[in-house]
Amino acid sequence: MLVDKTLCDPSKCDIECYKACLETHGSDAPLTYDMGGGYPTIRQESCTNCLRCLRACPYNALKTDSTRKRRTHPERKKGRSPQKKPYVVSSQWVRFSEADMIFARVRNDPSFENYQKSEWWGAENMIAQGIPGYGRFEHHLAAAGWTLYDERTKINPRTTDYRTTISKSKRIKSSRETLTDAIKRAARFYGADLVGVARVDSRWLYTQNRNREDYHFPKSLNRAVVIAVEMDYDGIATSPAFTSSAVTALGYSRMAFVEIELAGFIRSLGYTAVPTGNDIALSVPMAIDAGLGMVGRNGILITKEFGPRVRIAKVLTDMPLEYDEPDMKFCKSIIEFCKVCEKCASTCPSQSIPYGERQTWKGETRSNNPGVKKWYINPETCYNFWIENGSECSNCIRSCPYNKPNNVFHRFIVWITVNLPWLDKVIVKMDDLFGFGRQKNPLSYLAKLK
Repeated sequence: MLVDKTLCDPSKCDIECYKACLETHGSDAPLTYDMGGGYPTIRQESCTNCLRCLRACPYNALKTDSTRKRRTHPERKKGRSPQKKPYVVSSQWVRFSEADMIFARVRNDPSFENYQKSEWWGAENMIAQGIPGYGRFEHHLAAAGWTLYDERTKINPRTTDYRTTISKSKRIKSSRETLTDAIKRAARFYGADLVGVARVDSRWLYTQNRNREDYHFPKSLNRAVVIAVEMDYDGIATSPAFTSSAVTALGYSRMAFVEIELAGFIRSLGYTAVPTGNDIALSVPMAIDAGLGMVGRNGILITKEFGPRVRIAKVLTDMPLEYDEPDMKFCKSIIEFCKVCEKCASTCPSQSIPYGERQTWKGETRSNNPGVKKWYINPETCYNFWIENGSECSNCIRSCPYNKPNNVFHRFIVWITVNLPWLDKVIVKMDDLFGFGRQKNPLSYLAKLK
């Protein structure tokens, strides 16, 4: 606590601050006052920040210590005007319909060969094989892990009309910096491992929902708070066993919790907030715009901290926030590294990830939206393996050299890829030599849960 001497005037008050502190702390009260004159003094080392003195002062002359610097990402720049992006979009780009996502087509596209076949379709057959990691316990662990994500629509009904998300609270007005700091702290409090803010690029908004109903969102929803949650390293390492599927499911439910709570926090401040997981808008490009990472060969966001081992959610809002910018040097290093690595492609059971350095402007299926220069995976053949496997597969995450625990060693490897790209091939060979990316025993992972 600090005393603002420009506001404090003991001659006009009844030294309420001193009496409040004395009542709380007795003879050890950290706030003292010389009855002969002067100002109250506070022993900072023994102050408990109970705030009783602050509430008691009639002149608001007591303040909390705000000298500590706000926590920010050391590599993440901020801005208010459009900046360079680490991707290239064709002038012929056409916005995508959510109904054309592979998971939507399972429900709405009779021409799709896996129509009405969920990812659990082959689970019973796999359970019958008696393969470690493919037991009934693991299957139900994975299926139940989706509960919160699947039920989130009952808490925040999915709608094509934003007006159901308008706040009824009195709007709290403050500086962009203060509001941004509050939102990021709240996101981390609710469970986000990474958080960034992007200016909403309308190109990334879906045109329709999964029932082909048009979305209607105003331009005033011009900020996206993008959050990422880390998935368990050892669990993902058991892919493609059911155990890794359970970790994925938990990741989705965790991100659902964060997006719902964060949207509620924003609305409590008087602003509109639309929580979104894999719906309403494309997650990966928004995460890139928010400075969280870059898309790799596997079509997944790769972050500095956790590689591709994250799940992404967004909250669209009209709150005036400072937005983050991509780390262009890191994003470029991802593309250069992916050109020489190819581990995700070689470990993909369905061979749905392309090889080679060349990036293209379109994919092979209806679930690939053309117009961005990148490596296009084949979501149809990928899903084919999922239903045969009886659950999701995360081999492309497991095998990625960026997928390591966020420790000093990992950060050193990332530094090398950014600053010494001519060593990329060496990094890939060393990754193989030390056994990173290999499948771990699902039973060993389960034993850790006891």
